[in-house]
Amino acid sequence: FLTNLLDPEVVRILLAPMKAAEIYGETKKGDWTTLSTQFPVVESTGITSSYGDFSNNGSTGANVNWEARQSYHFQTVTQWGERELEMYGLAKINYASELNQSSALVLSKFMNNSYFFGVATLQNYGALNDPGLIAPILPTVKTAGGYTWAVATAVEIYNDVLKLFIQLQTQMAGLVPDVDAKMTLALSPFLSPYLKTTNEFNVQAETIIKENFPGLTIKTAPQYATQAGQLMQLTIDDVEGTKTTYAAFTEKMR
Repeated sequence: FLTNLLDPEVVRILLAPMKAAEIYGETKKGDWTTLSTQFPVVESTGITSSYGDFSNNGSTGANVNWEARQSYHFQTVTQWGERELEMYGLAKINYASELNQSSALVLSKFMNNSYFFGVATLQNYGALNDPGLIAPILPTVKTAGGYTWAVATAVEIYNDVLKLFIQLQTQMAGLVPDVDAKMTLALSPFLSPYLKTTNEFNVQAETIIKENFPGLTIKTAPQYATQAGQLMQLTIDDVEGTKTTYAAFTEKMR
């Protein structure tokens, strides 16, 4: 027994990073009594007509609708025994503090995943499965064959990002001002090393991307690595002053 050494340094098991709030933003909507939230959506309408002194032709209007989202409330339970705390204390481990940290972590992990994937059976969707999203588009075909960045050149990697920007412009009908717009490119951390791929002039793909899209920020999250393949998502941060994405919660750590 006397030959045993009890190391005072605690080695912690690492978990995947939580990046949803960082990528999409986060805001509070309601409180823990809120069951659903109605988000108003307004569309301007109207037609014009040739001018006439006594003509009443032409009209304007507005279509108003509400997009509903349901809240989901979740919990965890933390418990310990007094003798249990004393026994861990002999090993210089504050077990109650460790359990409280675990409680905060398990709640945060679930919330982070819900921001990406929502909650099944509810009108509660995440940034990767919202029904308003279009189906993922395919990357450009690589000279070496296939679609993956593992065989792509620096220019081919840039072309994939350019294809996303062209798709964004098409969907927005030109509302994206230009390539200088503030945008976020989110992708899997398993794809990000390929951004360091260099061309024949020793210029990295990431450098080419940022030179052509100076307002672009690149962020990673492990949730973009799915069973169906590696996902990549390009979003413009705001349109005419309105944020395009944010994750919402009703209550935290009550």
